[in-house]
Amino acid sequence: MDMRKKQYDTPLAERLDTISQQHHLSGSDLARIAGVGRSSVNAWKKRGTISKDSAAKIAEATNVSLSWLLTGKEDTNREALDDDEKALLDVYRNLPPVERRNMLAAFQMRLQKLTEFYSEYVDPITRQK
Repeated sequence: MDMRKKQYDTPLAERLDTISQQHHLSGSDLARIAGVGRSSVNAWKKRGTISKDSAAKIAEATNVSLSWLLTGKEDTNREALDDDEKALLDVYRNLPPVERRNMLAAFQMRLQKLTEFYSEYVDPITRQK
């Protein structure tokens, strides 16, 4: 039996501790990721609440769902991602922010071009005769 006493006993503190252990992060690391002071991390654990902004930053950096971090439950309304979607997200998350925006713009432009192509040449309803 582990004789170490946890500092705070809130569900959020447990989830933050899980993230910290899995990613080898200290409280200071979590604070740096969220852009807050170290005392904020202690306050989150003690109160059992965290701002959505801070939670989103931590969730993104540690690849956990925001829903799980905030509530302890996964979002069951979302469809499960297939392997290609997971791989695409992994690549996206490893890009610097400016490159993320560039790739998103590139995908949006490609989708627009494909939509135009199919409307003009493939879709018999919208195709000009």
